[in-house]
Amino acid sequence: MYMPSDSEAREWRRCSLLGLAVLFLSVTGEVVVNAHEVHAAPRKAGNWSCMVDAPARSWSVLNYFFAPLWR
Repeated sequence: MYMPSDSEAREWRRCSLLGLAVLFLSVTGEVVVNAHEVHAAPRKAGNWSCMVDAPARSWSVLNYFFAPLWR
């Protein structure tokens, strides 16, 4: 039966504690952000439009391989 050495056990413990700390901070950050959004003033819905017209024909390298599939 495999028995981890003391240094391996310490490494596993450190990694586990680090993972738990990251998880805890992530959940705490999520709660803080959600609480802030609830109390924040409602935002206006943004309108955006793209002023640049897409080119009529694309000259990408991948088009060379995929264009015959749609002909």
